[in-house]
Amino acid sequence: MNKCFILFGLIPLLTGCFDSDMVFEDQYEPVVEAYLYVDKEVGNIQLSSMISFGTDSSGGEKITNALMVLEGESDSWILFHDEFSPGRYYMEERPEMVPGDTFRLRVELEEESLSAVTVIPDNPPAVSMSSHSISITKVDNMMDFRNVVMPDPVELTWNNPGAKYYFLNIQNIESYPIPIMPDPPENSRFATGGFLFQMITQPTNDSYYFIDIRQLEYFGTHRIIFTSVNDEYVYLYNSLNQDTRELNEPYTNIENGLGIFTAFNSDTLYLEVLPVYQ
Repeated sequence: MNKCFILFGLIPLLTGCFDSDMVFEDQYEPVVEAYLYVDKEVGNIQLSSMISFGTDSSGGEKITNALMVLEGESDSWILFHDEFSPGRYYMEERPEMVPGDTFRLRVELEEESLSAVTVIPDNPPAVSMSSHSISITKVDNMMDFRNVVMPDPVELTWNNPGAKYYFLNIQNIESYPIPIMPDPPENSRFATGGFLFQMITQPTNDSYYFIDIRQLEYFGTHRIIFTSVNDEYVYLYNSLNQDTRELNEPYTNIENGLGIFTAFNSDTLYLEVLPVYQ
């Protein structure tokens, strides 16, 4: 299976409104969103500021004047700021990333220093698929579509004796995909990464996953990126998807700041969804 990567943002703008007579002082903190991908360039690191409380202020401003350094097991690299994408930092080299290697990110600002550590996760296990190709009848109206018999879900299985966490990113990679359902929306919106269809699952420590064919929207080739993740990603995901009544702060592994620094290790599979014309 080919190595691949995922590009998707997970940290939302951390602001909120409260109906209260309490008065809070504005509290500004830098927010780091940094992801490393095995076999890929380092170019998905974002730096911004946020405001914790306040009524007349706004947050989310991009930070463009930081000194950012990535440190590996035996080498270090200075990251450059992208003047065409404020708040984004990148490096021109591709560091070798081996499962188990530790990487540290240091961010130097005018009055404070931030740091975080992550470990490159293990290679994902081999995945078996119940089918690499499925067929669906193509019809022209919703009345006929109601009678279309959908194929059974595609089952993905893998060995997971250590109950490690993985997630899947399912993307339709056709340039001009044909919709499965009749009468699709006239102005289809591209998903993250420029795909008309993309579905990202929640982290799971199971040893299987079923792709429900009814969730797919287009015929054609679907790329399935199977990714191993670290605990910090799972903690962040769970904290961002908590019950709103809990009001707990999102998880962070950034020392003296907020956000996430983590690494992904992925393999890629493919699923063909073929139209059958009557």
